Amino acid sequence: MAVTIQSPAEQLLERYFRLVRRHPGKKFRFNARGEIVEMPPSWLHSRKQARVAVLLAAWLDAGGLPGYDVGTEALHDLDGWYCLPDVAIQRIAADPNVPTEAPLLAVEVYSRSNTRSELEAKAARYLEHGTQMVWLLYPQAQSLVLHVAGSPPRTLSGDDIIDGGVVLPGFRLPVREIFSESN
Repeated sequence: MAVTIQSPAEQLLERYFRLVRRHPGKKFRFNARGEIVEMPPSWLHSRKQARVAVLLAAWLDAGGLPGYDVGTEALHDLDGWYCLPDVAIQRIAADPNVPTEAPLLAVEVYSRSNTRSELEAKAARYLEHGTQMVWLLYPQAQSLVLHVAGSPPRTLSGDDIIDGGVVLPGFRLPVREIFSESN
């Protein structure tokens, strides 16, 4: 009789999908250590996640970066590290089910289920796995910590400009556009 042995990563992924099926009204995420945690919904988190996705989609639709698209909460398998970026820019050619290629940009929005150190650890993991740029959004402070591969993180707020540099060529956005109360 053949025995199927799953790797720890496969067991974790199976456990994640089992939780999602058993609790369809709940939201689960992977933390920086790759553990499954329940994430309680937050209206502020949801609004800022949607706002960033809309702004990035508008830039991409205007020809910002051909061959790329924006998505929200898509499961990624980055060499056995499972992550669900709140927002990501990903190559269109990437696996449409569970991409194994790191997103070009990963965005994480702070919520009560995270700590700052947890988000910083998550940013480091994204960069280790090939993501070129990470935004950590802090809605209450109306600030963003910009991580770019090979550079120290920078905190931006108000009229500071998010400059896409070589990662997102031509992308420029004042931070206030994300946190504007009318949005």
